[in-house]
Amino acid sequence: MSEPKHLAAALGALLGAALMSSVATAQTVPDGSDSGWRFSLTPYVWLPTVGGDLRYGPRERRTAHVDMDPQSIVDTLKFGITFGAEARYGRFTLATDLIYLNLGNQTSFVRSVDFPSARVGASANLGTQTSLSNTLWTLAPGYTVLQGAWGNVDIQAGFRMLAVSTRTSYQLATDIVGPNTGDVFARAGRLSASDQVWDGIVGVRGRFNLGHGFYVPYAADIGAGGSNTTWQVQGGLGYSTGWAGVVAGYRYLSYSGTGDSLIRNLHLGGPFIALNMTF
Repeated sequence: MSEPKHLAAALGALLGAALMSSVATAQTVPDGSDSGWRFSLTPYVWLPTVGGDLRYGPRERRTAHVDMDPQSIVDTLKFGITFGAEARYGRFTLATDLIYLNLGNQTSFVRSVDFPSARVGASANLGTQTSLSNTLWTLAPGYTVLQGAWGNVDIQAGFRMLAVSTRTSYQLATDIVGPNTGDVFARAGRLSASDQVWDGIVGVRGRFNLGHGFYVPYAADIGAGGSNTTWQVQGGLGYSTGWAGVVAGYRYLSYSGTGDSLIRNLHLGGPFIALNMTF
């Protein structure tokens, strides 16, 4: 059996970011009178629609197009840890976010096989399953450049790490034969791959106060390094009273990988809800 040629099969790996860092929601509020440390802890849930391309195998360019919906994430989640946190001292901040996801077998599809000379559509999937484990870690020091009764603007610079390990067992109706060369992709087999991507990021975040406890949090960043580019934007509507608050909004994140990476590109977008606790 030839080495698998780029499959449209492992939804999972992309899913890796499926509940990623919440830099907009884990926020302390700057105060010119602050003379000591302040902290924020934010458990949250993000349910994005996921799409992208995975590359199995180091030789020819092999691309798998995958799609996954939020319900699939919930149905296959075996274990997960998701939280954001921030420490503030005056205008200086340190924000971090750690995600670990372990997803069991989930239905997936081999949509096409890329041979060196052409892409060939896959035959009917009789039984294709993908499992995934994923870790995402973000760490970003920051500094408040503007603040007032209206809100604040912080700038940040740090890094984001995405580690993905995925395995796909597939069974197709027939073997797939490559044009001209006669190369064969067998109708049944197992694929596995792992990758770790480190990127430096710079960004801006903060909030606009609306009054009566309501505010609009926002965040955006862009970076590169292990990937060609990565960027994200997010915003929403929050309400806080005393030490606790809740935020609901929308977030979009994108990765564009290098030529030999498992994650060729990755796009996630969807709603989130978070509980923000400050002390």
